[in-house]
Amino acid sequence: MKHSLPALLGLMLSTASPAGETARANLPVITLTVRVHLVQSETVPAMQTTLVDADIRRIFGKVNTIWAQAGIQFEIESLGPTRALELTPEMRLKPEMERVKSMIPKDRLSADAIDVCYVKEVRPNGFYYGEPIVVKDTASLKEVPGGLDEPLPRVTAHEIGHALGLRHRQDTTNLMASGTTGFSLNEAEIATAREKAQKRLKKQQATDEELKTPVGPGAH
Repeated sequence: MKHSLPALLGLMLSTASPAGETARANLPVITLTVRVHLVQSETVPAMQTTLVDADIRRIFGKVNTIWAQAGIQFEIESLGPTRALELTPEMRLKPEMERVKSMIPKDRLSADAIDVCYVKEVRPNGFYYGEPIVVKDTASLKEVPGGLDEPLPRVTAHEIGHALGLRHRQDTTNLMASGTTGFSLNEAEIATAREKAQKRLKKQQATDEELKTPVGPGAH
C-alpha cells in the first residue's frame, strides 16, 4: 500500500535514532529561493516542456516535504517560460548536456536563486554541473520500498542535492541514489547541505541588501 509523502517522511524519521530525531527536530529552517524556467523551443522538441504552473507548484510542494528532513525549504522567486536559444553549428557538435546548457540563455538565470529548468527530453533524468539545474518532464525512476510516488519531485530534489554539495550514493533508499524513488538523507548529508544552503542564503541576503540601498548623488 502506498502512503502519502508526509506519512512516508514521518515514518522514516520515526525510525531514526533518538539522537538523529532530536537533531532534525531542532533544525532552524533555511529558506532558499528558486527560479523556475519552463523551457520553450519551436525548433528543438526535446527542449519544449509541457509542464504548466500547477505542475510546478505540486512538484515543489513535494520537494519541500522531502527537504524538510534537512530543515531546508524552497520558495519560488519566479516561474515562467524561457525561450531556448537556436542551435548553432558549433552547439550541435557538443555533448548533450553541454548542448542543453548552451541553449538556456544566461541572461535569464538568477544571480543568487537556484535556477531549475524543465525540458522535454535529456539523458539521464536531469543533471547539475553548475547552474542551472536541468530536469526532463518525462523522467522515470525505479521504485524502491517507501519511495516517492512521483518521479519529477524526486529528480528535482535530487539535483538540488547536487547544487547543495551532495554526491551520489549507492543506498537505493537515499535521495542521492541514481535512478530510484528513495528520498532519505543521512546526518552527514544534512550537515553538508545546510552548510552550503547557509552560504547561498548569505549571498541572497547580500544581493537583497544591495538592491535596497539607495544610491545618493555622486554614487556609482
